[in-house]
Amino acid sequence: MGKILTCLLFLIFISIQKIDSILIFRKFNIEISNHLAGNKILMINCRYGKSQATRVVFLSSNTEWKLKFTVYPKTLIWCNLWKGPDYVQHVKFNAFIGKESFIHNICGGRKPNICFWKAQEDGIYVRKNAAGTFKFMYKWDRV
Repeated sequence: MGKILTCLLFLIFISIQKIDSILIFRKFNIEISNHLAGNKILMINCRYGKSQATRVVFLSSNTEWKLKFTVYPKTLIWCNLWKGPDYVQHVKFNAFIGKESFIHNICGGRKPNICFWKAQEDGIYVRKNAAGTFKFMYKWDRV
């Protein structure tokens, strides 16, 4: 019995090492901010897992929406944003991928455990670091 338990623990350890184990079970946030001109509303809907979706959010100008979650193996959260008032301009993007490379290269690192996205007239930006510099990522498409 002891050998089986040891082998099982070893297999679990090896499988965890194949994913970004330092991220597993960490608390993380996605924040989306509406910086559209002219007090335009931003419509947000994000999805994660096979069937889980957030409620549709209508975000007023100069406000933020936050999604709090725990990172599990293969965590993927993607979001759809629509620019008001007619909601014909749209963007779909991966707001979070549970890999150290995504968190470091896109979100700017694990401190403060936030992937911060900003909607502006020309498209979607991500904050690259805690100092607050932003990088342009996606432009609006027509629906």
